[in-house]
Amino acid sequence: PEVIYTSRLKRAVKSSGIISNIISAPYLPLYKTWRLNERNYGALTGLKKVDATEEFGVEVVQAWRNSLKARPPAMKKDDRYYPGNDRRYGDLSEDQIPLTESLMDCMERVIPLWEYGIKKRIKQGDDVLVVAHTNTLRGLMQVIDNIGEEDIKEVSMPSSIPFVYNFDSDMKPLLPAEGKLSQAHTSGVFLEKPGLLKEALKRNEEWDKIVPGSTFGQTIEVRKRVSTLEDSLLKLKEEQVAAAGLAAMIVDPDDDGQLIVTGMAEPKEESVVFEEFYNQTSEAEITLNIQKAGGSGFVKQGESKDPVVVFIRHGRTPHNNLGLFTGWLDAPLAPEGVEDAKNGGRLLKMHGFEFDVVYTSQLGRAIDTARKCIDELDQSWLPMVKSWRLNERMYGALTGKSKQMIAQEYGEDQLKK
Repeated sequence: PEVIYTSRLKRAVKSSGIISNIISAPYLPLYKTWRLNERNYGALTGLKKVDATEEFGVEVVQAWRNSLKARPPAMKKDDRYYPGNDRRYGDLSEDQIPLTESLMDCMERVIPLWEYGIKKRIKQGDDVLVVAHTNTLRGLMQVIDNIGEEDIKEVSMPSSIPFVYNFDSDMKPLLPAEGKLSQAHTSGVFLEKPGLLKEALKRNEEWDKIVPGSTFGQTIEVRKRVSTLEDSLLKLKEEQVAAAGLAAMIVDPDDDGQLIVTGMAEPKEESVVFEEFYNQTSEAEITLNIQKAGGSGFVKQGESKDPVVVFIRHGRTPHNNLGLFTGWLDAPLAPEGVEDAKNGGRLLKMHGFEFDVVYTSQLGRAIDTARKCIDELDQSWLPMVKSWRLNERMYGALTGKSKQMIAQEYGEDQLKK
């Protein structure tokens, strides 16, 4: 692809990063738009599905989940989950921020993005990757294939199985070739082995039919809204063994209501102890020209309204550790480099930094460092501009060669010039 579109939700942004790394293209421009956010479930947001069923009844909850036009109760603006209180949506007007949405509402908000963004890129010859959520992806599919209101209910989107559309010169979707894996009412093609795809689609269909709380979850007595995936995994452990064929299922109540198949073990508690970066490197390994500034010291960003720019060098790479000239060579972060980047993010968080935009190079080590930093800040939604102008110096014929080898060949004095 030449470009990636995703939502502003962490699960989609991180999926985009993982995919771009796997296809060796972390440098691709990534657009994070609220129009690809999953459906807003209103006052149900963060409420466990079994509790919603107990409170509102099976038929009502199923209508909210599967009906095209039914909306759950709206959340209030003082609700902890109200998007208007979240800085990532500061560029939206109050009218654009939903208090609740039907499936139709969710699907309709992607139309401008298709018409004025994605479609234009495809027409100019770009391959486009869209990493989003069940209902916004179904909205795009409805527009592309002109799917009717009843037929769209039969269209599914299993997790992490690519669905590919091809177009003619008039932007009409091409029908899949004989023998390709598709689904009713669509022209796209699944990239997956037939057996695995069939199993994933079957699980999605069964999940849509299951009434939350009807066959499991009766032992939960306390109703509580959960705010993180870690909490939900622990509290929903007793719900994993459900109907036949749905074992090893974990549901994130803040996600899109679709099945996530996983062999994930119970999450381990991570250490939150922060080690200062300079404690990890001996003085013999690195010499810095550091001077202590005068005045009253550093002011926490949260206490200051003055604009700032923060510079961070990428974490260490295997090439750094081996003493190789790297330059424009796209070396990955070493394990210790990943920790460097995380520690940089923790330092920024400790000092209360909140950013509005991130600039980085088109080299993977800088991009991954930026991602790790903003993940630690819980600001993965930030727009990230990737520019070749921030690439490291081009070392020409020295690229990939050891500094020791160059010193022997050209002399220490020439190396230091």
